[in-house]
Parts: sequence; C-alpha cells; structure tokens
Amino acid sequence: MVFTKILTVIKHYKFRISVFLTLTFFLSGIQSELAYLPKKTESPLYRVAVFTPTTEGNTYWPEVHRVMSAVAEDLNIELSFHEFDVRDRFEKPEKGVHLLQKKPVPDAAIFSVSFGQAKPLMEIAEKLRIPYFLNGPLFPAELKELGDTPRNKYSKWIGYFHEDEEQKGYILARELIEAAFRQNRIASDGTVHVVGLSGDPTWHGSFLREQGLKRAVDENPRVRLMQTVPTRWTPEEGRNLTIRLLKRYPEVSVVWAASDQLALGAVEALNSLGMEPGRTVFTGGLDLSLVGVQAVQEGDLTASVGSTPLIWARILICLYDYLRGIDFSDKTGTVFIFSPDLALKSSAEKFILRRDRYRKINFRDYSRFHMGKDAIYNYKSKPFK
Repeated sequence: MVFTKILTVIKHYKFRISVFLTLTFFLSGIQSELAYLPKKTESPLYRVAVFTPTTEGNTYWPEVHRVMSAVAEDLNIELSFHEFDVRDRFEKPEKGVHLLQKKPVPDAAIFSVSFGQAKPLMEIAEKLRIPYFLNGPLFPAELKELGDTPRNKYSKWIGYFHEDEEQKGYILARELIEAAFRQNRIASDGTVHVVGLSGDPTWHGSFLREQGLKRAVDENPRVRLMQTVPTRWTPEEGRNLTIRLLKRYPEVSVVWAASDQLALGAVEALNSLGMEPGRTVFTGGLDLSLVGVQAVQEGDLTASVGSTPLIWARILICLYDYLRGIDFSDKTGTVFIFSPDLALKSSAEKFILRRDRYRKINFRDYSRFHMGKDAIYNYKSKPFK
C-alpha cells in the first residue's frame, strides 16, 4: 500500500526521479533497524548506533543515512541505524534503552530526539560509558534539566547539534510571501493571506520553525497569518489539511509547510482544487531534500530550505576523532548550530548536481586524526561544501 502511494505521488507530480531512487527511499523508510558494514576486509574499528525518527514516505532521513554510510566506509565504522515512528514518542526511549544494551554494545551513539526522549537514552549511555551526540533542538526546560550544555551534568554527552530552525522557517515564509506579492496574489482586504502546516508539536524544532513563519508575517503589515495546524509530517496530512484550510480561507495565496513532504501534499491539494502551484498559490518546505528541490526545479514548490545532509558527516567525523583520542571541542566547541541554504528555481539545479558530491569525498581528509591533531576542520572547500 505504501509503495502504491509513492508511485502515485511520483506519477502525479511528474518528478524526474528514477525508480531506483524511489525504491531506495521506500526501503529505507520501512525498516526499523538498518546496519551498515564497511566494505573493508578488516573488522570495523568502532560501532556507532544512530537513532532517528521516521515517517511514511520520509524524504529527508534516507539521504542522511546514505551520507553517514559513506563516512563510515572511509573511517572503517560500523553503523547501526535505528528508526522510530514519530507517532509513538515513547517507543524510542523504551526500545532504545534495550537496543543500546544488546551485545556487542556500541562504542558511541547519536540520538535525534523529541520531547522526553533524551534523558532515558542519555542515562543508559552514561551507565554503559558510551560517548554520544544529541541532535535537537530540545525544549529550553528540558535542556536546562539536562545541564544546558554537553559535558556538564552528563559527562558522556560530548556534543549537541541542530539546524537553525527558526531561521529556516523565516526564510521560507519570506520567499513565499515575496512570490505572492510579485504575482499580485492579494486578497480583497489588501493583504496576502497565509496558512501554515506545522510539524509535530513534541519536537521543539516545530515550534521554532513556526516562530520563523510568524516573524516574517509580523515584518509586513500587508500579510495576515490566518491559521497554522500541527501535523505528524505526512504528505496525506499536507494534502487533506490544505484542502480544509483553503475551503475555510479561499483567498489564501501562501501555504507555508514545515517539511518538504508536507509541501508536496499541499501541491497535490492545490492541483485537485484546480489551483496552480507556483502561479496562484505558493508553497515550499523545510528539508532541502532531493525530492523537494526537484519539485522546486519543476515549479511546483517555490522554495526548499535547510542544511545539507553533510552536517551529519561533520558530526560523525568529530565523533570518530573523539574515539581516536582527539577531542574536537578544542577547535569547534561542543555545540553546533548549522545555517540553512535556500533552493529556488534559479538555483535548484546546482543543489541537485551537488547532491551526490559526497561520493567523491575521502572523509579521512577531514578527520584530525588523519590530518594531524593540530589541524582545523575545513568544511568550506569543495567538494564538501
């Protein structure tokens, strides 16, 4: 049934995606545990467990996993990917605690968490003496309970990273609003009407993305935010909620979406209602996923905003160096906040062409263990950038 839905969406949008890529997304999304073994003949130096969320038809995490697997091959790491459905936020800490204790116990871990999930995973990692990174952002109250920063209350919490979610939400909203004004898609009251498809409220990033939307709206008195609605990130919600919102607010010309897959669902809704995405109503998402950027290139999405999956390569390299006895923090600190990129129709091809650039990288060249412990992390050079 899931496979049929994916093929239907691809046919509907006429995306230029190969069947191979579609099958890769599908297979990555439905597996709860995936193991990556280095192709080298020797045993892996380290085992790293990676805990990430997933949703049906997810467009983001499969790309992250592929990039991390390429890093793992170069650094002789065995990766185990453990995916957890966002609809059950209790599954990750309960199952995760069990998975971390299974032999062979991993040498390190990376946890991408939502509300209430971090502490149980951190406590078992501390007990097992496993160093780990947390991927946020976490709610401020939860972050405070955990000691605010790595290496404070929890000694094995060695690093914390996330994208600048508020800025992502702001940039997307600004681009969509400007597009509506350029096409004179003004409501009868003289303003641009905006609705928002927000993300899962159990993740602080959803709140921050919506705050970015509201900041962009507040900057312009000729823009009205009619309503935002929470989702669990699925394209079906994007489609169904967009239809309901447009029936409620028929003069809307901007549908802001908190992810690319929500935005793709919104496009389907617009087409079903006889509207023209990118001409009469403008939508976009917040993943910078390949599927999202291809939709920008086709003109269905106005923009996609996000950091590239290579930010996860940077984290895995830092973790590898730490395991090798070189503490990355003397050069980078322990908190990483990554700035977003913006893909528009004029720049979409560039993002698509550089999508597979990671395959040409020897990630050992970016490790201080291999460069020399006094080297600096240089991520501004091609092909890494």
